[in-house]
Amino acid sequence: MIKHSNKISNAFVFLVAAFLIGGCGEKKVKKDFVARVNNSYLTKEELSSMMNNESGKNFYREEVIRNWINREVLYQEAVKKGILKEENYNRIIEDEKKELAVSLFMQKYYESEKPSYEPKDVEDYYNKHQDEFRLLSDSYYINLIDFNNEDDAIKFRSIILESDWNKALNIIKNKSSIIKVQTGALLTAFQIYPSSLQRIVTDLSPQEISIVLNYLPGHYEVVQELQKYDKGTVPPFSAVRNEAEKRFLADQKDEFLNSYLRDLYSNNDIEVKN
Repeated sequence: MIKHSNKISNAFVFLVAAFLIGGCGEKKVKKDFVARVNNSYLTKEELSSMMNNESGKNFYREEVIRNWINREVLYQEAVKKGILKEENYNRIIEDEKKELAVSLFMQKYYESEKPSYEPKDVEDYYNKHQDEFRLLSDSYYINLIDFNNEDDAIKFRSIILESDWNKALNIIKNKSSIIKVQTGALLTAFQIYPSSLQRIVTDLSPQEISIVLNYLPGHYEVVQELQKYDKGTVPPFSAVRNEAEKRFLADQKDEFLNSYLRDLYSNNDIEVKN
């Protein structure tokens, strides 16, 4: 299993940094923003960064914006109530500063010590850890694309019916109307949003392609179910290739970290008292 100790996600780093630098001085009025709460602005660049973070990949743009607004409203209310002046808050901030510094330092360390590996190494890792990939709930191996233009969605679906998913992607890959693409994604029913899309996916047969779906304003989706895998089964490597690579690299990072810590232990004066 992946060890999560002492790891901070990019989303967490972004959140801590936002709290540490937010509110320092009066902010100038901005014009190029996607959301605003009083004098706090969410820019297009910040939104893009949030959606590219691991925690934002399974969410739509509207959800990410709504989550940002919720956090900002609550944060500003906390400021009004004097939370930032409390001793407990400042103690936590000091702890988070250390965590943030460690996280940024380790990111640089990993970048300079990137492991070299072959695709076969990832497959070997999967074969040795197959039981860790056993599904805890029914899951669906799908392709999904989301457009903001209905005509492009219809055209894309027509191309799929005449060829296949990858060829269709190559033909329309430069379309600015594409909001989101998921190719070969293994998702549980709970990870498929909205619930109306979830029902469509669960009703599809293997290799079946949906009609153009319009469950959210400005979203025109086409989904293809490749295969359904029941709870308790171990999906084939092809279905979990990306997840296997993530776990493989996580283990590699753990090995790097443990090795580095051993060196640091030997070069520092460390004492523990009972």
